[in-house]
Amino acid sequence: MNAGDFAKGAKNQLKKSSDEVVQKVRRVSKRLKYLGSTPGKASRTGREVIDRMRREGKIRKIAGEDQLIWTNPRTGKPEMYPLKDTDMGHYPVDAVTYWNTTGIKHGPKSQEVRDWMLDPKNYELQPSWYNRSEGAKLGARYNDPKP
Repeated sequence: MNAGDFAKGAKNQLKKSSDEVVQKVRRVSKRLKYLGSTPGKASRTGREVIDRMRREGKIRKIAGEDQLIWTNPRTGKPEMYPLKDTDMGHYPVDAVTYWNTTGIKHGPKSQEVRDWMLDPKNYELQPSWYNRSEGAKLGARYNDPKP
């Protein structure tokens, strides 16, 4: 039996019947396991972030729609984004750095870690594309807590 035949056999074993769907088991990310979820824009934390940024002049109503006025650090030029195209980005300290330097000392989803995650001072709205690319560019990994 070659590798291809073995793979086909394994695939067929996963299908218990033509009617049954085999579900993939999703592995929980270290981010969720250690810190929990990032609050959404509609949460208490998100509303406080939006209110603060509005007071700072970083969110304005333009043509009847709230817009983030954001200076692109790559170009130095201001850009506007509808709030639906933004994420709650950790600022000034990213989540991985916080976990690896401070949160890890308190343990996964400890009260201290959850308090940090729910503190509006630790967030700013950022364009979704920027927030996601910056996180990927960091290349940092969540360290496992010591038992």
